[in-house]
Amino acid sequence: GQIQAFIDALPKHPLHSHGLINAPKVLADVVESTVGAVFIDSNYSMDKTWEVASDLLEPIITPEMLEKNPVKKLFEICQKYKLKVKLVDLWSQEGTYKVFVNNQLSGKGTCREKKEIALNRAANHAYKEVVRRMSENILS
Repeated sequence: GQIQAFIDALPKHPLHSHGLINAPKVLADVVESTVGAVFIDSNYSMDKTWEVASDLLEPIITPEMLEKNPVKKLFEICQKYKLKVKLVDLWSQEGTYKVFVNNQLSGKGTCREKKEIALNRAANHAYKEVVRRMSENILS
């Protein structure tokens, strides 16, 4: 089901994926209920709750691991090199976003469950394509 699909997607995307993968809501619910239980059991102590929650999250995500949002990264590199970006929203029809850079299809992302994930996937693909084209000097 959803959890297995999430597990299968993890090797393809870092944990700080900015929505490139769709985490099942049940996983967020487990973390939320655990933190809530600690908060209540610690007599509503934010300090104790943060101590437990930060220990829980620290091995997974640290500030150094965080990257910029894929859409932001794409727009920053395109602005720096004066490249024109066009986002095409086909989400309501196909669950898809397309990204054109200088009128060339550079990225496509699909996720029928969440529009933001489709957009982030498209921007991520486009960013990688722009970098590839720049390294090969084929961006016009």
